[in-house]
Amino acid sequence: MPEPRPRIHDTLRRLAALSDTPPERGVTREVYTPTYMRALDLLRAEMEAAGLRTRVDAMGNLIGHLEGTGDDLPRVATGSHFDTTLDAGAYDGVVGVLGGIEAIHVLQEKGITPRRGIDVIGLAGEEPRFGLGCLGSRTIMGQLGPSDAERLRDREGVTLAAALAAAGLDPTRMTEARVAPADLHAFIELHVEQGGTLVAGDRALGVVERVAAAHDLRVTLYGEATHSGATPMPGRRDALVGAAELVLEVQRLAQASSSGTTVGTVGVLHVRPGAANVVPGEVELVIDVRDSDLASREAVVAGLRRALDDIGARHGLRHEVETVQENTPGPCARLVVDAARAASLELGVEPLPMTSGAYHDTVSFLSGGVAGGMIFIPSEGGISHSPLEFTRAEHIDLGVGVLAGALARLAA
Repeated sequence: MPEPRPRIHDTLRRLAALSDTPPERGVTREVYTPTYMRALDLLRAEMEAAGLRTRVDAMGNLIGHLEGTGDDLPRVATGSHFDTTLDAGAYDGVVGVLGGIEAIHVLQEKGITPRRGIDVIGLAGEEPRFGLGCLGSRTIMGQLGPSDAERLRDREGVTLAAALAAAGLDPTRMTEARVAPADLHAFIELHVEQGGTLVAGDRALGVVERVAAAHDLRVTLYGEATHSGATPMPGRRDALVGAAELVLEVQRLAQASSSGTTVGTVGVLHVRPGAANVVPGEVELVIDVRDSDLASREAVVAGLRRALDDIGARHGLRHEVETVQENTPGPCARLVVDAARAASLELGVEPLPMTSGAYHDTVSFLSGGVAGGMIFIPSEGGISHSPLEFTRAEHIDLGVGVLAGALARLAA
């Protein structure tokens, strides 16, 4: 097992203190907020202390570069995100950014000078403050631009463009953050599992071989808002009744999926006008369908569209459907999987081959044509996006050691 790395645990605690909610509610550090920008400054100082040359691109991605002896070659990248969802934990994403910095320290302590340059990236906006996740990695891969910044809004109605400007960034220059896939040899992300597979199997580390991806829909049902006391039941066009049926259909279709691994979630529900004595006339839902099996996922989505037609016809409802995101799941690159596995075995740990059900920045790089992969370390109790999120120090230290070994191989 690798030696303890006290520096990373100290910085984890310092980052957890940068939150817009009190400690008992966990960590809230949404992208582009003043608190988030203070975290960026802290990470930048940590990168520079590791000897990395730093810059912040037009999307707010923090990039620390370690030169290689053949720095004109396509480089290797690692990293993750350091924004959080609301009332979150202290480990999701952050472990991958700090782990990348600490892995550079490991390489330096071992006297390893890479042939390829190495980028450690703190990626902006993996959590969907603006209704779409992985903003930083999508922009790097050319999947987002200035028009998207005007379109995307958070729950308060703030556009991504306005949030970027408030953080001192210019949304009209987003395309300057793009990186040609040919300039990246590989991307590898260290991350807490966010599930219970490793803990249940008493395994210390997993190497991800396949990553699931999401197809998200924003559905709006339109009925008729009428007086709840004066409108008889047979004459109602209740949008919430239709929405309730759709929520149950999400669960039914996901559970019946042929892959056995499809998950469906309705995490957003807006009822209008929202008065106790008014029949709901409009309901907006956001439906998240995920799987590592594309065909099974899309079969569920198609089933939901058919269910919407049926629900609308039975309840006299009109509906609109907008695709929020539609990403392609797929296998991780053998190049990265083999490097991570070899690094784990070198430390005496047999890694567990895994599928990631959660969506991560790695998917953006994979879909952009970059060889990508992930290393998972355990989440105690399988808990994440919660103040109770916890990963043991020795598992973080192991993850850093395996990441350092993988980077040494990929950058050789």
